[in-house]
Amino acid sequence: MNGLKYKASITHTEKTVRELYKTQYFCFDKARLIARYIAGFILILIAVSLKFSFILKGIFLLIGAWLVSTPDFPSQVKAEKNLAARKSSLPVLNYEFYDDKIKLSGEGTCDIKYENIKILIQDPKYFYLFISKNSACMIDKSTLENLDGFMKFIEEKTKTKWRVQKSFFSMNFQDLLKEFKKK
Repeated sequence: MNGLKYKASITHTEKTVRELYKTQYFCFDKARLIARYIAGFILILIAVSLKFSFILKGIFLLIGAWLVSTPDFPSQVKAEKNLAARKSSLPVLNYEFYDDKIKLSGEGTCDIKYENIKILIQDPKYFYLFISKNSACMIDKSTLENLDGFMKFIEEKTKTKWRVQKSFFSMNFQDLLKEFKKK
């Protein structure tokens, strides 16, 4: 094992668990997210433009508004299930970044090879290193000393570029086409 390069950690809270699931959903389930928006807008359009009974219009409008206003609902459900299963015993995870691997400790220990990391995402508070759709390392940025150096180090080791997670409304047409082509 080569020398230690960086140390980081995260103290999970209910909020961080929800953020992790939300980021995972926006990263891997864009087609589902887009389908929710489209279905919601169609239902709203039907409610506003077609002649139905007042009650039926209200139902379409409520369902459509709910779909549009809660795009991350599936991630919320998963996060709440996870939180309920843990019964509020949330982990503190510590990361040590070496030249050849990441050593993770907290709820046991394991080593992660850099080549196993597929997607790098950042937001204002956290880094997310996704190994798969259901497996990620979430790192609190405030626990790192040299953010720029860390980001370059991880990009070199994983041969992957950092990206900022885009919300549906900040995506352009080309982003949407890419998502549909992936699916």
